[in-house]
Amino acid sequence: MSDMNGKVALITGASSGIGRATAELFAANGAKVVVAARRQDELDSLVAEIEAQGGQATAIQTDVAVAADVERMVAHA
Repeated sequence: MSDMNGKVALITGASSGIGRATAELFAANGAKVVVAARRQDELDSLVAEIEAQGGQATAIQTDVAVAADVERMVAHA
């Protein structure tokens, strides 16, 4: 994977599975990741893991089926 320093990645579904793995990979390659999902506790755990490895991450609880949540997520990123 190429260097992602200076990039911001907004990743939905990041509380588990492919979304979580993608967030971990992007952060390991230098991206600041904004992780979003419905389960805040899992997002908090992911942010802590990324930061413990020297990465930058922030989380926002989002249900992508709710338009107001999506608008808030994009504004947060």
